[in-house]
Amino acid sequence: MEMPLKPEPILLRDEPPLRGLNRLLANRQLWKNTIYSLAFITYLCSFLFFGLALADVRDTGGSMAAVIDLIVALYFLVQVIFLFVLSGVVERRRQNQQITFPDRRGRTS
Repeated sequence: MEMPLKPEPILLRDEPPLRGLNRLLANRQLWKNTIYSLAFITYLCSFLFFGLALADVRDTGGSMAAVIDLIVALYFLVQVIFLFVLSGVVERRRQNQQITFPDRRGRTS
């Protein structure tokens, strides 16, 4: 009489933990803090260029330098908006939501 074979569990491969640079690149909080730091510096630069344009308009009544300063300041403000949108993309995580379907095994008329 043969002995029944006992089923053995299937071993799933565990992914090794990330090391070194890969671990840093996968750290969403680090990316978010970096983006916020860049946004803050960019925001300060926009104030700097608005101030330079204002000083130039006050001193000379407005020149090409004032126009360029205003364009650069607006560029920095657009950059801040872009960085905040980017931080929202970084923050978004994969959501594991259960997919449910209606029970169609009931009576049909």
